Amino acid sequence: MDAQRFLVGRAPEQTAIGALLDGAAEGGAALVIRGTPGVGKSALLDWAAVTAGDKLRVLRTVGSVTEFGLPYAALHQVTRPVLGHRNRLTAQYRRALDVAFGRASGAAPDLSTVAMAALELLAEVAVERPVLLLADDAQWMDPASQQALAFLARRVASDRIVLLATHRENEAGALLDAAVPAMSLAPLDSESAAALLDRVAGTLDASARSLLLDAARGNPLALLELPRAIGMYSGVDTDRLPLTARLESSFLARVDEFDAVTTTILEVAALSDSDDVAEIVAAAEMLCGRDDTPSLDPAVSAGLIVVDGAAVRFRHPLIRSAILQRLRPDRRRACHAALAHVLPDQPERSVWHRAAAALRPDAALAAELERHAERAIKRGAPTNAVRALERAAQLSVDGRDKAGRTYHAAALAYAVGQPEHGERLRRRYGDLVDSEHDGLRYEWLNELADGDRGGDQRITALVDLAGRASTVGDDTLATDFLRASALRCWNLAPGRPVGKQVIGAADRLAFVDVSTRVQLLAYCSPFDSDARIRALTAQVPAGARDTTTSYRLAHAAACAGAFDVSQGLLTDAAERLRSEGHLHTLGRTLSLLAWSAMRRGNWSYAVAAAEESTRLCAETRQPFWEASSLVAHAVVVAFRGDFASAEDLVARADRENPRRFATIGAVTLIARAAVASGQGNYERAFACLAQLHDPADSAYHPAHALWSLASMAEAAAACGEVAAARSLIARLPPEVRETTSPTGRMNLGFAAAVLAADDESEPRFAEALATDMTIWPYERYRLLFAYGKLLRRRRRVRESRDHLRRAREGFDSLGARPLAERVRAELRAAGERSDSPVADVWDTLSPQEIQIASMVAQGLTNRDIAKRLFISHRTVGSHLYRMFPKLGITSRSELQRMAAEHDR
Repeated sequence: MDAQRFLVGRAPEQTAIGALLDGAAEGGAALVIRGTPGVGKSALLDWAAVTAGDKLRVLRTVGSVTEFGLPYAALHQVTRPVLGHRNRLTAQYRRALDVAFGRASGAAPDLSTVAMAALELLAEVAVERPVLLLADDAQWMDPASQQALAFLARRVASDRIVLLATHRENEAGALLDAAVPAMSLAPLDSESAAALLDRVAGTLDASARSLLLDAARGNPLALLELPRAIGMYSGVDTDRLPLTARLESSFLARVDEFDAVTTTILEVAALSDSDDVAEIVAAAEMLCGRDDTPSLDPAVSAGLIVVDGAAVRFRHPLIRSAILQRLRPDRRRACHAALAHVLPDQPERSVWHRAAAALRPDAALAAELERHAERAIKRGAPTNAVRALERAAQLSVDGRDKAGRTYHAAALAYAVGQPEHGERLRRRYGDLVDSEHDGLRYEWLNELADGDRGGDQRITALVDLAGRASTVGDDTLATDFLRASALRCWNLAPGRPVGKQVIGAADRLAFVDVSTRVQLLAYCSPFDSDARIRALTAQVPAGARDTTTSYRLAHAAACAGAFDVSQGLLTDAAERLRSEGHLHTLGRTLSLLAWSAMRRGNWSYAVAAAEESTRLCAETRQPFWEASSLVAHAVVVAFRGDFASAEDLVARADRENPRRFATIGAVTLIARAAVASGQGNYERAFACLAQLHDPADSAYHPAHALWSLASMAEAAAACGEVAAARSLIARLPPEVRETTSPTGRMNLGFAAAVLAADDESEPRFAEALATDMTIWPYERYRLLFAYGKLLRRRRRVRESRDHLRRAREGFDSLGARPLAERVRAELRAAGERSDSPVADVWDTLSPQEIQIASMVAQGLTNRDIAKRLFISHRTVGSHLYRMFPKLGITSRSELQRMAAEHDR
């Protein structure tokens, strides 16, 4: 099977890949080549390797259908030739790679830290010569390696690294990500297919040629292989026989020509999780007996395998697949047992072969697999532990062990984003339930499977389950049930009476910690809990907060509208999460931070947090939080007057949030109202915000309705819906109208002033403006604007100018261009000239560039910034290289000064 022949008709694909290779000296790229078996994916990688020549350093890894899930096996394979460069990495990254690859023991590194270490390693190697990283059959690589390679693929643009991966069509995998460019490799067109067949098969009679072209359907492997077995298809209806089956049959026909010894070595090679020739030959010798010496030569001569030094590989995965399919269960177990026997010094690999060879339950083997799962978690690869726990459960002798391991495997599968595995294991665990505790655990798995549906009845049920879990002594499970019930209260509509049941249950359970109590208060009773939340938060000094505690306290403060508290806590939590490499929770934290910063008028900060959160939440598959971040970003850009971008962001959020939570529905309406109001369509803005007050609407959310009262009242006053707005406020639930939340009181005061009758408006404005609105600058400037307009219309022009000037300066400082221009129009009507400000070059920076500039202002080095943003330090340098000319500066100190001036 000459790889060059596979390239017939592939000129466009070769051109595209060649362009990536030619550009590697300046910057990196990633490309996933997708296609069916035999279509020529691997041949393109081979061509790329040859084309790279000496210009690029080629590193290669190959996935195998027999991978047993050893953590980071494929990542280790591809980085092994360059691990000598580890001394150039920081101590943290060196340790992360050593622990991940099993070279040392230590605290479990997060997967993102391992991936960052690999990125930095490859970036250092690429300084000497650009790197071409080839990942063949990525769909079969261990989950941790797939995720690490996907991480790299999203971040190599500024490094001299080209990553090319192949992926089988219709197979799932972490590299199939919208952020990673992909190329679909289609079958050859009829002309190219005929040319290839003529080259490999020579002269054929017309009927045989037609039969082969019809059977191959443009698949290059089929065109190369089927001519050998043309006799097999005489009279066969080729439309009814799958192409892969025809190819496998052809390969098997050639395998059947070998003697038993050669067949044995092929069987062992097919089942081996390694390409080591010595291991494979040793295991084959065990099966054949010492009198027969297995030889690879016949299989090499037949074009089925390739031996390259100490490594052996199949010419095509379908050859391995065909051999595996012909193996009977007893023979398969015998091969695994032989492989286990020759791996005494590699316990992690040996245990998998022994598990595959096991015919009946084995308590000791099950326990060893469970320990293997624990080691995988400690190496920062929890996805790999799911399969180990599942197999440990299958081999368990004791029913309690079987149930416990199945439960932990299911819970872990949901936690690491493998819901399909979680579902299968959840159903299996349901059949093992034989105690009250088992039943409660099963209810928790049900909650993990479907935690975003159900009303008051489900919330009440979860409170009852928490009490039962406490009774059986599982305080952790009881707390999980309480948190789940509280989160439902928040997402479905906070302030409902059922929320008091959740808080009451927490008060009765003494083991509930402070951070959890704060969360429950905020989720279930956000309108009257501000003081209690602040007091409880103060009980946990900063030095005593771990990452989880900081996040919980911050989320609670944000849900209660205590944005002055939440922004500081979220900033602290984000820094902790960056240092620990927890991308999953960091994405959520940054989404909350974007909203808190936006509410406080820190718009550049909010946009940077929202943009980073959007990327991280897409990467960690959190559609709810991705949608939330997109909408936060949309609100800010609408306030700044970029309505087209805002509408695009809202549309993306709609696509990313198929299951409509009230919270996402509510903030989406807020964003749409911001666009409509900015464009002067106040009727539309009022209609959007009025929906938040309608209990029959899917976006009904009293908390977001309260925090948006200022905008709703402003829109109502502008479009003549004052009476309707007053009616909505009058119908607010009592706990909302009587809120103790400062944010809520500010919005109520704003609305009262803007919607007041003529004879009451001035006292209302005076009362509202007397409130300390330092943490709500946007609302303060809008209030000044509204009052200034009122005074001018009452012909108190001199007084109006002072308020209008302060509003204009405030809007200019925020970058709120639409409102700044309206204030200028009012000032001109009041007889005062007001020119538009000169455009600020700072506004030409991207959100990530602003983020980098802010970190430069803090005195951080490029390596420090890279570690925090999960990009390579050379990428940081590339951003700075582009930023300096944009800003008209030449030094880091000048950037520090500009960043400090624009930190708003």
